[in-house]
Amino acid sequence: LAVVAGSVGDSSGPGYWTGFAASVIAFVAISVLLLPRLGRWFFRNVKSQENMDYIFLVAILFTTAFFAELAGLAPIIGAFLAGLLLNRLVPASGTLMSRVQFVGNALFIPFFLISVGMLVDVSVLGSLDVWLKAIVFSVLVFAGKGLASFGITKLYKFSKEEGYVIYGLTTPQSAATLAVTLIGYDLGFFDSTAVNAVVIMILLTCLVGPWLVEKYGREVAIQEDKKPYKSSEAPQRILVPLANPETSDALLDIAFMVRNQKMDQPLYPLTVAREGRDAEAQVARGEKMLSHAVIHAAAADVPVNPVTRLDLNIAKGIARAVSEMRISNIIIGWNGQISAKQKIFGSILDQLLEEVQTMIMVSKIEQPVNTSKRIVVAVPPFAEFEPGFTEAVRSLKLMADQIGDELVIMTTKARQSFVKPRVNDIQPEPEVTFEAIEKWVDLPAWYDGFKEEGDLFVLLSARDGAISWRPGLDRLPRVIAQRYPGLSFITVYPAQIQPRLNGDTSQPEKLQLLQKKRIKVGLDKGESEEILEQIIHKDPAFDDINLSRITKRLLKNSADYTPEVMPGVLLYEAHTSKVEEQLLFVGVSRDELNLKQVAHPAHVILILLSPKTYSVDQHLEGVNEVAQLIKPGKNLLKVKEAESAEKVYRAVMETEV
Repeated sequence: LAVVAGSVGDSSGPGYWTGFAASVIAFVAISVLLLPRLGRWFFRNVKSQENMDYIFLVAILFTTAFFAELAGLAPIIGAFLAGLLLNRLVPASGTLMSRVQFVGNALFIPFFLISVGMLVDVSVLGSLDVWLKAIVFSVLVFAGKGLASFGITKLYKFSKEEGYVIYGLTTPQSAATLAVTLIGYDLGFFDSTAVNAVVIMILLTCLVGPWLVEKYGREVAIQEDKKPYKSSEAPQRILVPLANPETSDALLDIAFMVRNQKMDQPLYPLTVAREGRDAEAQVARGEKMLSHAVIHAAAADVPVNPVTRLDLNIAKGIARAVSEMRISNIIIGWNGQISAKQKIFGSILDQLLEEVQTMIMVSKIEQPVNTSKRIVVAVPPFAEFEPGFTEAVRSLKLMADQIGDELVIMTTKARQSFVKPRVNDIQPEPEVTFEAIEKWVDLPAWYDGFKEEGDLFVLLSARDGAISWRPGLDRLPRVIAQRYPGLSFITVYPAQIQPRLNGDTSQPEKLQLLQKKRIKVGLDKGESEEILEQIIHKDPAFDDINLSRITKRLLKNSADYTPEVMPGVLLYEAHTSKVEEQLLFVGVSRDELNLKQVAHPAHVILILLSPKTYSVDQHLEGVNEVAQLIKPGKNLLKVKEAESAEKVYRAVMETEV
């Protein structure tokens, strides 16, 4: 495309083409070398403001497109290259990817499709030339995609039905085809007849492709259902104990990456408060942290069930939650600090290892996980015989698949032939390489020479008494923390019992909080406190109450965390004695409202107030429900443009149904 586009114009000859080739090579080389390093540096060092990561991506997008044009290429080629180079830094399940997809699907793609659609000349559809070209284009697409699907089906020994699904998924043409057509039209290669023929071809392929997927996808689903059950496919429930606000987002991000989206299970963020004189203050701090966790997960479009526990012993409180909710995976943080009194990590973590047999991932994260280049996993001898080995490797493969990292499995030479087939048999299938050492005790010395900047090191450890346990395993986390202080690493303890989950995904019935009388449309601009008072004033529940005390409490709760659930939607919440029942207020404004601690102008403001008679779990259940009331896209647009409380209510309830 670059060469064809470069051939248009008055310039020609060896000198022109030499300069063109040099500029393109220089542009590509500089982009490949600079952009991944710049992106990795940014995500590791710039954390001061909300949404700065998205602004950075957009700035790179337009800057690369501009320099592509200077190099003689179409700007869209530069934008495409920027996406390829930075895509691995944006995890597929995360807040940033959710924002990228929302803006792309709601703004960029519609404008692009409309701009191409405006080129269609309906009057030429009666021309025989248009239909002949459309048929030729369609035949070429069907033949080319069919040949590719047939080849890949034979190469990977897929079934006939799976081959047809591949054919159906790859046949529809849209974005890339339209981009090439648009550039060709602008350069004068295509006339309106060819553009119309391409649009007809796109229509045909987009009808045939989904039909094939629907027809043969059912048969593939039936075949999968008849396959024997694998423990690696057991329902996955992830518990994330939170204690430090500074590391809570990092732990949740890891949970997003290891979460199997096909299982459709929520995450379980947990805080445990010690019983005692300051128990109420601890519960309040934990409640605040869990509220932020709910909002952070909602921004990434990940369902959560926040949990609180009150116990004299933190480890026993976590263990009780694991038992009650049948957790399959615990992701917990470790600060890397050690002392002579500690056995492995510290009193709480060491007790937890003794209390539960569930898989535990102890995470010491020094840099954002999405900036890692590869995941190096050290597998001790006989670890493949552990009951939870498959589940542990599956979680690491899911993480590698999410962030596009290479997965390096290190074993001893004597055990590699046993470990390799076990690892390769576990889904998904990211890029996996294998390394071997002579003896397990050589691990630190081997990693000294193998280590690269940007590694995420994972130690597959074992509990005392397990098949693969040896005394040196207990010392290794401390050795790694001292030897590589800036290294992010995770110590994984595979489960010692098979998962007992039965796949029950039923959730408690949602509370019907939304009421038309508590919906305020047409908010006036003002300070944050004034806007919140507009939403809740004149409600009978506050006849004898000073509203400023409630609004100040709401703003205080969000002082450390942004209340932004998604661009344009804010959620303020409080556990207060000023109300006797749980209340939800909704404020809507077509105008942009600028509030504190918020990166985007607000159009919808949600306020949840729970009485003190409600437990923390009940309050957080309400926060979780309210955070998912409004979805990005058409639903948000309908709510924002609603002219009455009745229309707001219907727009929200349409999503709930």
